[in-house]
Amino acid sequence: MGNMGDDNVYKVSKSRTVRCVTVGVWVLLVAVFVPSWYMVFVEPFILVPFVIMLLTTLSVFGILFYYYLISPRSIELAADALVLRRVWGTKSFRYADIAEAALWQGKPSHMFRMWGCGAFCGYIGWFSGGGLGSHFEYVGDYADAFYIRLRSGRTYLLSCDCAGQVVGRLNDGTGKAAV
Repeated sequence: MGNMGDDNVYKVSKSRTVRCVTVGVWVLLVAVFVPSWYMVFVEPFILVPFVIMLLTTLSVFGILFYYYLISPRSIELAADALVLRRVWGTKSFRYADIAEAALWQGKPSHMFRMWGCGAFCGYIGWFSGGGLGSHFEYVGDYADAFYIRLRSGRTYLLSCDCAGQVVGRLNDGTGKAAV
């Protein structure tokens, strides 16, 4: 079903909105930066516009590359932790630290993004609302979203294929089964 072959690994699928926004942002950036850089090189060289264009380009692409690197790819129910696999690196949530896990029933329109990315490579960052209060999201598709509340009080909204199965395994203890 959305499982990646291993009974403990679940793929994070991206919604149509996420895919369209990601492609749209890249098209927009090419449409803006290619003619801009063309003008920088065609016109007589002036240092100030060149430096401004260079810093702007590096900043924009650096931020987008950062969000790509932390975008979620899969969730694994390992022996001792729920492991969120990102493009670069992982984030682990020990089972002993998870106080609550449930499917998310809120509406994305009730979310307020405090810091982060809304739909470029996913919904990633600090959000508020949606019945969760202040929380961090690694979501590819809100239709597959579930939340975990840690004993520390921090809440994370995650998503993956077969989210109901993941939540069930977290709540009944089978998520803690050895790989």
